[in-house]
Amino acid sequence: MEKSYTIPQFCAAYHFSRVYYYTLKAQGKAPKELRLGRRVVITHKCAEEWEARMLAEQTAGQSCHEAPATHAA
Repeated sequence: MEKSYTIPQFCAAYHFSRVYYYTLKAQGKAPKELRLGRRVVITHKCAEEWEARMLAEQTAGQSCHEAPATHAA
């Protein structure tokens, strides 16, 4: 298995477009990038950290929209 992704490989692995990747990057939500000369790669560790951040953000956002619990008297 590869130890890192190029940006197109990362987008393919997570099933979204490069346009969406650059939208996330503009919002400060893209994974950390490693620059090797002119080449940009995303390590698997950075991809996993990004995925955990995105899941945590999604989970936090969902908890705000849940209905409050009601207690029967």
